[in-house]
Amino acid sequence: MRYRLNRLAAASLVWVLFVVTGVAQTVSPPVAEYRNKANGMFELRNDGDTPLAAILEIHGFLVDEHGQLVYQALDHSLKVELGANSFVIPPHQSHYVFYKASSTSPQAWFAILSTLTKAASAPGQMRINFVLPHVVYIYQKQKLKKEDVSVRVTPDKNPGHYTLEIENHSGKLSRVESVTGEGFEKTVESGGFPIFPEKKRQVVLDGGTPGANAKVKVSFEDGFSVQVPLS
Repeated sequence: MRYRLNRLAAASLVWVLFVVTGVAQTVSPPVAEYRNKANGMFELRNDGDTPLAAILEIHGFLVDEHGQLVYQALDHSLKVELGANSFVIPPHQSHYVFYKASSTSPQAWFAILSTLTKAASAPGQMRINFVLPHVVYIYQKQKLKKEDVSVRVTPDKNPGHYTLEIENHSGKLSRVESVTGEGFEKTVESGGFPIFPEKKRQVVLDGGTPGANAKVKVSFEDGFSVQVPLS
């Protein structure tokens, strides 16, 4: 099992600060990865001065080819057990959430959403809920292979930008580790993201003017990379 701590602007934590209410929370790690089944935990921390009531919900989700996430009902093939789905976190303390997950499918993904709110509010005071996600990926035993994917990069409609398209032709779940470019006017880099079974993923890269030998390299978590020229 591996924890992913560099999601969302390379932050090691998903951190939310609410100056108006004086409430700050963190969830760590925001993303976790497993093979075959999940047996994990995450930490919810209350750095504020008031107790927080927490309610946990489990959701499935879809990610479109542009990376936009939409929550949905949990897939029927997934079984997820939580140690507790509601509790109170005292001020300046943490609560550790333990969970187990298994699936009848070779791979699966889901999110545990923690909704936090002040345990007690003054009369007439607006109650605000804060939602922190912990995202879980369960990979199949078989790793993605180079022949399972196709990669191309083409000029975008916006000058100086380029559309990288990665298509997963297999039924395997995997992850892009990094994207780098060579021969462009600007530095071309992109962080990692999941590649879902039999789906495409597009990423727009800002490279400026390309040179004669401009190319993009996509490195996959499963131990291989694909390098393609600008077409």
